Amino acid sequence: MRCRDASTGRIFAAAILAAFFLLAGCTTYRVAFTREIREQYLLESEDLKKLQYYLSDDITLQREFVRGDAEVSKGHKLVTKETGLVEEVIVRARTPGVATEVGDTYIAISFEPGKSLYFGSPPADRDPERKYKLLANRWTDAYGEVPYDGRTFYAVGRSRAAYLEVLVDSLDAVKKSSKVLPGMTLPPE
Repeated sequence: MRCRDASTGRIFAAAILAAFFLLAGCTTYRVAFTREIREQYLLESEDLKKLQYYLSDDITLQREFVRGDAEVSKGHKLVTKETGLVEEVIVRARTPGVATEVGDTYIAISFEPGKSLYFGSPPADRDPERKYKLLANRWTDAYGEVPYDGRTFYAVGRSRAAYLEVLVDSLDAVKKSSKVLPGMTLPPE
């Protein structure tokens, strides 16, 4: 009886393993969006706007408001009060976004209606494997000055490491929908 149980166990294990490989062949995965992908798939502006983008890491944007009030106290002293508020915008890793604007070296991605963040690489950087990372007007060791919603925010924490990802299946779908025209020649006389 044990021989039959062992044989059944092996068949069951083989069936689970086969199902795993079948499912693994169907899974989609994310890859970093790079200049090389853009060139390899011949992606034009309209193609780039049809792709679904995802964020690799969290982005944290902060903007601080400080307001100072002054008044004269009953003891005839000037008393100042400062009140502050930190406005924070957080975009979590794996958040989906869409392209709203495309340039030669950048893509504006919207994670909410009417507002975009810019990703890309400097024009001088010609490394084809360069990821499309969060762009800032200026980066320091501690933060980056990022325009967002018409104001300047400060990208802090690991925001500098954030880059765009796309699904491989999405790239294949865009590639399959493109065609190369053969051209035309004049007929011989």
